[in-house]
Amino acid sequence: MKRFFNELSKENQELLLSIGLEISASSGTFLFYEGDFPENVYLIRSGKVRLSKMTADGKEFSVHLKQKDELVGEVGLFNDMSISVTAEVIEDSVLVKFERSSLEEIFRKNGEIAVAFMKWFARHTQSTQAKFRDLILCGKTGAFYSTLIRFSNSYGLKTEEGILINVQLTNQDIANYIGTTRESINRMINDLKKDNVIKVDKGYILVKDIEFLKNYLHCGDCPVEICTI
Repeated sequence: MKRFFNELSKENQELLLSIGLEISASSGTFLFYEGDFPENVYLIRSGKVRLSKMTADGKEFSVHLKQKDELVGEVGLFNDMSISVTAEVIEDSVLVKFERSSLEEIFRKNGEIAVAFMKWFARHTQSTQAKFRDLILCGKTGAFYSTLIRFSNSYGLKTEEGILINVQLTNQDIANYIGTTRESINRMINDLKKDNVIKVDKGYILVKDIEFLKNYLHCGDCPVEICTI
């Protein structure tokens, strides 16, 4: 899996870290809110940060779950628009905090860092577009299957039984990623369990037959970086 920071040379990794401030953020910390004009961008060194939006009727819609070596708040670079998501730390994290102006300056001066960012940002944008395509064209069931595949690609561990999603998820968590109700997720999970496609243990999902999910969606051969959460 290609992520922004690990595409840089060792020299440029050190250069980038030298202009930031390493901080710790406990679970439940909000880095910024939807509608803010944040002056900082964050690089995740460990932990996880969830990006979400509020719908018109006040429901939370989860957009991304970011992890090690990814940036948070990068959409505020090189523009003066407010940010469109809320960023919440959902697992105790170590972050590198950059001033937006400092990061923009190093992108202007260092071609390798700038190109690595553009490549990662392009993949990130394609992933978001593909996610909404699945939601719009494949309905709630397709969006649910797509979300399971994306979690498997981003956080999956291969086991003898299948792919273990190494993130503890409640049914409400999953519902928030596809804009549906917890009850709908309960029903779809039970259907997949009956068909021996998945197994759930203490909030951890084991995908036993990922091909079943892919066949439903008529998945093509898109790069795994595009099919992430």
